[in-house]
Amino acid sequence: MGGTGTRLCAMLGVGPAGPRGPWPETPPDPDALAQVFHERFAAPPAGVWHAPGRLALMGEHTAASEGVGLYTALPWGVTVALGPAEDGEVHAALPEGPVRARSATAVAVTGAVERARREGIMAPGTGVRAVVDADLPAHASLGRTAALRAATSLALSDLGGAPPPEGTDADERVALVARPGHVVRVNHKNLRTAVFPFDLAAEDLHLLVADTGALPRRDLRRRREEELRRAARALGPLRAVQDLPEALNRLPDAALARRVEYAVTEVHRLNAAVGLLRAERFGELGPILSASHLSLRRFELPTPDVDLVAEAASRAGARGTRMTGWRGAAFALVGDDRLERVRANVERAFSGRGPRAPRLRTARPAAGAHRLR
Repeated sequence: MGGTGTRLCAMLGVGPAGPRGPWPETPPDPDALAQVFHERFAAPPAGVWHAPGRLALMGEHTAASEGVGLYTALPWGVTVALGPAEDGEVHAALPEGPVRARSATAVAVTGAVERARREGIMAPGTGVRAVVDADLPAHASLGRTAALRAATSLALSDLGGAPPPEGTDADERVALVARPGHVVRVNHKNLRTAVFPFDLAAEDLHLLVADTGALPRRDLRRRREEELRRAARALGPLRAVQDLPEALNRLPDAALARRVEYAVTEVHRLNAAVGLLRAERFGELGPILSASHLSLRRFELPTPDVDLVAEAASRAGARGTRMTGWRGAAFALVGDDRLERVRANVERAFSGRGPRAPRLRTARPAAGAHRLR
């Protein structure tokens, strides 16, 4: 079922169809991708680049209130074989064939090219050929589009002899600057970043990532962002609110107060999380993550399937659980000794639901965008 059909079912109250699109078990082979490029365009690519997806750990919903987000790169991402095109056009393809100009893949590649032209990285009249492959699902709030933009932008910067790109939003920034065993804190106002240790392997911990495919009944992003902007016009910068009860009393309606309550308390949770990261007490982040998930109900965000993942993982011994992004994905912080138990309990919670069962993968923080060939 396509995105429109899936959202129509959600709006009508019909159960979600489950995860959409492939989630390959193995990463793209850069040599094979270069060969596909050669066969399609009758010339070898100038190189092959990779950028990771990202997992939003906390704070991603506070962008409109100029808050801070905490992210880590995933071991899955997008790989791009890329080379120049003398006709000045953008030619984007997947291994199985070319894509439509209005597809998400073509739009992301074209956007990176246009930005490189504006910044003088590409000579006027130069086009691009790109073949794109991924081992990251496209509809799971795990940063696939940002990873494609990051990989393409890095490729164009490398070929143009320019410094590495900085990224145009938090997701792309994370894909570009992430390091293995670390998290990235991003200031949503100015995209300034700081990197903190998050060495899960040192404490025998994993991130269990769940793609449920469940969509909210409506895409709430723009509505929630506008609510936070309205609140900021009434209260000033939400990140600076000190007396929360007094601030809530000044708001005109209860719904707006709930949004502000989440945004303000998330700042404090994130500060506490950063304190634990600085002290390298990674295993103690769990309760903060779970509290953040519960607070997201003030945003009316977690779908029932995402809540079910969180509850089943918690009951089986996960250190902490949380929704990630704006769509149907969640994760749990889990120790080695509980990993199989947590996975089995989540699967058991969805037994009998057919295609609604989530896809589960384990991850640890991965490297940022880089050249492969």
